[in-house]
Amino acid sequence: MLTAAASCALASVAGADSSEESGSDLSRHSSQIFEGTDHETTVYRTVANADGPTVLVIGGIHGNEVAGYEAASAISEWEIDAGTLVTIPHANAEAVERQTRTDDDGVDLNRQFPEDKEPTTDLARELWNVVDDYDPDVVIDLHESIGIYAGGPVDGVGQAIFHSDSTETATDAEQAADTVNRNHVDEPGFEFKTDTFAKPENEPSGLLVHKAARDLNAQSFLIETLSRGPDLETRIHWHTRLVTNLIEEGLFETKTTTDDSTDETSDDSDDESVIEQCPENAS
Repeated sequence: MLTAAASCALASVAGADSSEESGSDLSRHSSQIFEGTDHETTVYRTVANADGPTVLVIGGIHGNEVAGYEAASAISEWEIDAGTLVTIPHANAEAVERQTRTDDDGVDLNRQFPEDKEPTTDLARELWNVVDDYDPDVVIDLHESIGIYAGGPVDGVGQAIFHSDSTETATDAEQAADTVNRNHVDEPGFEFKTDTFAKPENEPSGLLVHKAARDLNAQSFLIETLSRGPDLETRIHWHTRLVTNLIEEGLFETKTTTDDSTDETSDDSDDESVIEQCPENAS
């Protein structure tokens, strides 16, 4: 379904390009934000020749959610058939380096994106500038949780896809979850669920995907895997398969295999080249 892995690449309009690579079908760019600081991180962009949507995938908003930022790193190397793929694998680079949910100041980055207002920290503003400049059609934020979602965030939000409030987005989330559950979830109890985002007046608030959905009208998804129990490779695999299923119709024109085919053809052969932690209770 996806032709994975080329060289590391891509770029942000938020800063000058630090690298650029062009081929007959793809152009790749990369650039840094907050270069030379503890918050320095790379924004990648891949652009295909064929027209298509702009998709932004972000990981590492919480630095202890390993599968999310490892999957985003793998996704940054995908080859696409159409449109534009923007990735920010290590959004909160300082927290990723420290392997903690927050940076050294203890600020939860994923509460700093109020709707209809400026983000509340320098890093949040810089990340939002990237999102706003690209004005993506789809935004996908990759996270992990220490508990499984059971309809409320008290025990955890893992094994869930949260999505913006539209029929199309809900259908896409449900189809992605169903496909991955049938083909890539082997152990009962680890099936992915779907649910809509919290309403603006409810907690949690200030999430990047909430702002992308409500300020930019982007189809927005927040994917949570369970950080305790499944091994890291499995969790990364779930993230990349879910992202693939959410965006395949826009960025991938040709399928080499399908998840709905027999075990011989739908096994993980198309994922091996893409091989691929978590809010404490909520994203």
